[in-house]
Amino acid sequence: MVRQSIACIVLAISAVAVAADSTLPRQRPLTDRVFEVTAGRMQRGRYLAEHVLQCFICHSERDAAQPGAPPIVARKGAGVVLSRKGDRVIVAPNITPDRETGAGSWTDDMLARSIREGIGHDGRALHPQMWYGSFAYLSDEDLASVVVYLRSIPAVRNALPKMQLPEEERAEISSSPRPITAPVPGPTPGDALARGKYLVTVADCSGCHTSWHSSRNPGLFGGGNLIEWPVGTAWSTNITRDASGLQYPADVFVAVVRTGKGGSLSPVMPWAAFRGMTDEDLSAVHLALGEAQAVRHYVGNHGEAEHCAVCGQSHPFGKLNRLETPAAMPLAREQLDRLVGRYRHSTWDLTVDIRTDGRRLYGVEEGGIEIELIAQSPVRFLAPGWPAPLEFELDAEGRVVRFVTLELDREAFERLP
Repeated sequence: MVRQSIACIVLAISAVAVAADSTLPRQRPLTDRVFEVTAGRMQRGRYLAEHVLQCFICHSERDAAQPGAPPIVARKGAGVVLSRKGDRVIVAPNITPDRETGAGSWTDDMLARSIREGIGHDGRALHPQMWYGSFAYLSDEDLASVVVYLRSIPAVRNALPKMQLPEEERAEISSSPRPITAPVPGPTPGDALARGKYLVTVADCSGCHTSWHSSRNPGLFGGGNLIEWPVGTAWSTNITRDASGLQYPADVFVAVVRTGKGGSLSPVMPWAAFRGMTDEDLSAVHLALGEAQAVRHYVGNHGEAEHCAVCGQSHPFGKLNRLETPAAMPLAREQLDRLVGRYRHSTWDLTVDIRTDGRRLYGVEEGGIEIELIAQSPVRFLAPGWPAPLEFELDAEGRVVRFVTLELDREAFERLP
């Protein structure tokens, strides 16, 4: 489905206080909670902030003369202007404990709400370049650890300009945040696949490696997202298990990330942060990526940009790609008819209509382009042009009640009456 970096999914929401000012985003009231400082939280928070979550890749000036453009140590967390185009200014703020120009006067819950719910200390919605949609999956304990660690880094005085956005864009951004009011657990201890899925999600791998904004989505982790960053511009590559993507075994994958493929990877890929992850965690990431649907999509960063039929853009290796329709299982009219209906994902505020012409099934999102759903079984369908296949679920009487997208974690679209 078309959305921002998983593009902005938030779990476990319930009744919340709505700000009296209707122009403000949905948000819960701040609490007076204070996270206890422990050695374990300090160590875990450092690992997450420095490596998995890449906090200082965005919130620091970076040394472009070094492979991977690592953050400048003396400016760690001091913030930076990410983009300035006319009167549109996007800023990663100073998150050091400096009280005048940084986060020193923010409460623990202000920081927590900013990280996981996309609400600034002043109540405004944060720009989606702050990956709160992915950070929403941070467990409560990991969130506490990150806040504890950020409190400990050296304060750096660095005054930055305010974010400036057109009013229309500001209004759109304000509609995205969702409060989190229920506990968020972490992955099951000892389950490498669960840990890998957790790390892939909170590291926002799909946000970069999925082509959310092209006319056609090649599939989750299928690459084709043009990323413009102060340290450069690059097309994200396909990291599914297809021959056009990432077929490295786990040990090679770990080595590639650890070294930035011998220093040759673009610094737009934040391997300068990921290289500090443990072998165990990187192997778990590799395991989780193998669960995604393999996607045939060649994407490169060298050579002439050429039209790509798979994503609809022009990028290096584009001419190597062809649209191929997989074979479909023939289904009887009555089997297709029972799947027809309107389905809604309440968290994403997204509605999908499913119809049939008697021989095939089709799906269309609100304002989207209709696609053909390719039957692989009476309830499972490939969805070329959407991020992942989908599967319909039936109740005890055989009535269709929802469909789920077969991403790393299933996302449910409930059937409307």
